[in-house]
Amino acid sequence: MKTILFDSVNVPGITFYNSSVGRLVVFGSELRTFLIHGSHVFGLNLLRVRFSNSIYVRNSSVRYLMINSTEYVGGDERGEEEYGEKRAVGRIELSGLENVRRVGINVRYPLMRRILEEHGIKPSASSERSVKATSLVMRDLQFDRAARFKRQVRLSIRRFHGNIVLENLDVFGHAEILASWLKNPEFVHMRVMGNMIFRRVSFNGDFSWNSTVLPNIPVELNVEGFVEIEDCRFNSHRAAEVLYRLARISWERNGDFERADRYYYLEMVEKRQSRLAGRRRGIKKLFLKMEALFEWLFADLTCKYGTDWKRPILIWLAAVNVFFPLLFFLTKSVEGLSGSMSFLDYEYFSVVTATTLGYGDYHPIGVGRVIASIEALFGMFMWAVFLTVFARRYMR
Repeated sequence: MKTILFDSVNVPGITFYNSSVGRLVVFGSELRTFLIHGSHVFGLNLLRVRFSNSIYVRNSSVRYLMINSTEYVGGDERGEEEYGEKRAVGRIELSGLENVRRVGINVRYPLMRRILEEHGIKPSASSERSVKATSLVMRDLQFDRAARFKRQVRLSIRRFHGNIVLENLDVFGHAEILASWLKNPEFVHMRVMGNMIFRRVSFNGDFSWNSTVLPNIPVELNVEGFVEIEDCRFNSHRAAEVLYRLARISWERNGDFERADRYYYLEMVEKRQSRLAGRRRGIKKLFLKMEALFEWLFADLTCKYGTDWKRPILIWLAAVNVFFPLLFFLTKSVEGLSGSMSFLDYEYFSVVTATTLGYGDYHPIGVGRVIASIEALFGMFMWAVFLTVFARRYMR
């Protein structure tokens, strides 16, 4: 068959076994189960479909697979989930597919535009719903390895809501997950030859996912290009730390240390917050807070964990030329050879103290000795920070 169109139908199920179809379109329909097995399909399009059981595409050859505005609308069916297993219904499963050129979840493409226009819907004005399912499983997908597809986005998931499992995938090209709400995402033996992009994604993992699945993501998800994480949200600092580390390693491996430093800073911030979020009480909790405060003050505030060499210079200039001279001026705690002291004299004394020159023409008295001691330690520390960060950034 060349083209099959299901338009606004309400049926218990649609099943294809050992069939060959050029283009298969299901639009604006309601069904219980959708199944394709052992078939050859050039283009499969599920657009604005509501299903009450599951969608399966298994052991078939599918070139283009597009799912838009499709959602699970099942009732209160209960099964294995009563015993802690994942729900068997509400599942979109794509497994054992060959010759795949592109898999798109909520992506726009010319055929979708044509279908909407034929139904009197303006594509630019239509608000597409999210694809909602209890679980989206992609397993054992073999992508077309033609050279002309290498630089294209082969796997695109947009506005998906639910659990996602990507297993045994070898994506010959780029992959992206955008504007989605993911619950307990799993990446198992997944390899992306291009870039992996996460943008405006909300990662939501429970305690079991954080302790079992999350630590293995850097090992199971192999990205040969770059990992980009932009405007994402995490319900745990540990998850953010692991994913930012994955992104940092990818940029370091490809030689872009500036972007790697950005993800390193985010990783360290989440690591600090993760320690504070631990389940500790009493004196241990107090020590953790003090340690986090010390780390924020001397590592984050001063130089963003060694990634920003401009910040120590600005802090040094502001403190030495404004803050400490103002303290000396207000306390009148500096004496010199001349009887009267102007603000410029206090500033001069502050610079001499911060650089530990000590000419001797001015000296602190009273509380000024404490302030001068603190400023001397501050000056040495900030110069050490600046030299370390500058050398790390430009001489590696």
